[in-house]
Amino acid sequence: MNEVCLGRGASRKVLPLGRLLGEGAAGKVYDVPAMPGAAAKLYHGDAEARRHEAKIDAMIANPPDLPPATHGGNRYPQIAWPQAKLFDRSGRFIGFLMPEINFTRSTSLVNLLQKNSRRVEKLSEYYGYRVLVARNLASVFAELHRAGHHMIDMKPANLRFYPQVSWMAVVDTDGFSIAGNGGRIPADQLSDEYIAPEAWKRPVGELGVEQDLFALAVIIFQLLNNGVHPFAGGSIGARGQATDLQARILDGLYPYALRPPPGTVPSTASVHAMFRPLTREMFDRAFLPRRERPSAGEWRDHLDALLQQLSPCGVRPEEHVHFGGGCGFCAHEERVAAASAKPGARRRAQGQAAPPRRTSAPARPARPGPMLPAVRAIQPVPMYRLHGPPAAYPLPSPPRRRRSSGVPWRSAAMLLLLAGVGYATFGEWGPLLSAAGVPAHAAENQLVVPEAAIDPFPEPREYLILPTGGTLSVPLHRGPGEGFPEVDRLSLHDAVIGRGTSRAKDGSSWVYVMRDSDGMAGFVPAEALLARKDANAPASKIASAPGNEQIAQRYRKLLDTSEGYERAYLSEQQKLWEDDRKRCVEDYDPAQCRRTVDDRRLSELDSWAQADKASKQPLPDFAAAMEDPAK
Repeated sequence: MNEVCLGRGASRKVLPLGRLLGEGAAGKVYDVPAMPGAAAKLYHGDAEARRHEAKIDAMIANPPDLPPATHGGNRYPQIAWPQAKLFDRSGRFIGFLMPEINFTRSTSLVNLLQKNSRRVEKLSEYYGYRVLVARNLASVFAELHRAGHHMIDMKPANLRFYPQVSWMAVVDTDGFSIAGNGGRIPADQLSDEYIAPEAWKRPVGELGVEQDLFALAVIIFQLLNNGVHPFAGGSIGARGQATDLQARILDGLYPYALRPPPGTVPSTASVHAMFRPLTREMFDRAFLPRRERPSAGEWRDHLDALLQQLSPCGVRPEEHVHFGGGCGFCAHEERVAAASAKPGARRRAQGQAAPPRRTSAPARPARPGPMLPAVRAIQPVPMYRLHGPPAAYPLPSPPRRRRSSGVPWRSAAMLLLLAGVGYATFGEWGPLLSAAGVPAHAAENQLVVPEAAIDPFPEPREYLILPTGGTLSVPLHRGPGEGFPEVDRLSLHDAVIGRGTSRAKDGSSWVYVMRDSDGMAGFVPAEALLARKDANAPASKIASAPGNEQIAQRYRKLLDTSEGYERAYLSEQQKLWEDDRKRCVEDYDPAQCRRTVDDRRLSELDSWAQADKASKQPLPDFAAAMEDPAK
């Protein structure tokens, strides 16, 4: 197969497939040249496609809020979540479209656990980097669990991350346990060494968030503790103790507890003695029976705090850090040296893990470390200053998507119009909105009561936002004129409904508009609006415009002919371009950075336009071709 269809029927878009990116048990993954940053997963045969179709429907309907991170003009998708269904020309479901995870820029989390694999993969040996990756892992799963989904088969081999920026890259999401409108659609696979004890005898389809929380705690423990599994260790005077990791999990043999089970001994590679007491208590909750396991959000917040407590080791500051109680890595190296020195020392070293060695940190300035991906839309994540990080520059947060509040704005549109022309005050229409399902406090914060007389249009008018003067957004004011307070900003990707006009004190014309996506209302200068019917600008006019204006006009031209997923995809890509362009102020040459970002976006829009044109060509008459092979 060399092409797929986005949508069915007359409105479908035909997408040529590019190179094969990978293949698994369920299907193959291809590049999609017409949609940079996207990949197509196609299932092996009809049976596999039918088995997954309901799950893909549920995933598209309820995605986690994990937008791609961006840095230096590059996009880093945090999760390969289905974005749209794909069909063949006959309309048969064959797979789905998803963000492409670049396997060249990402690597398996397994490679970060052991010193030898870090050396082979050229990964940072700095301990704070592993703490940061653990934090970002917990952050991704906090959002996934908030959306009601569970990975179930969670283990380092099934997780990837981007070494350059420390962000996660979660793949094979169609194997997860998904919360659907008609009930849960289960996962169907599980792996030893990461199975919670209570899950051992239960069918995989019955497992939920507790299985994820157990496996997540195991992986965080490995990242923080030299790659040591939390149930690995030895024994003293205990006969018949299990050596298999999954068997030790079932027997509760967790030797790193504050009060470890009798007869258990930690691995000599362990540095758990340097953990903060609260960290050890959280691991006890995760691994000991009859305890409430920490949620992914608890781990994220705790690791946030640990990142602020990191202190450099006075002996090996370029690699070793600790949490203020002494360096566990220096103590580990002393144990290794003692064990190889003479038999007596070896026997003493095997007895128990030595306490962390206390070292004094040299007085040196800390360098800024990577910024953590912000996956909580309501709470920004700060940038931490790590001592000796893998990158000497701050990494930006990924863009935050604005979550829909679920407010039925269309049912309130008439009330908005009444308020706009002065026929209703908030005191009158606030209760009406509440009766329509809109909380009064939300309406008061979200909607703007016009502070000037409006000359209403005979019919509402559709507009697109077209900023001028090199800006990327337009201020939305409470009244007509710059003197009124700014209540929000409208961006290129916003579509608005115009209700009428008003004059500012200087005589300029302003339009009272309502944003189509969430109902936010206010006044915008008339010259910052483009009527949807005028969106198709001549090609010569577009080509002669500056870079960002060319992009705005080409984007509008495509947006005007798009709908459904195509429109959403175009809008998401435009937001990413805006974010990339804003971040150019951090570049050593902002002007060149903007030119590079603009050129790439123009190329993407051109590719989309070509694919759009090709998809609208009449389909060949296959019946006639069958009758006349010459055709």
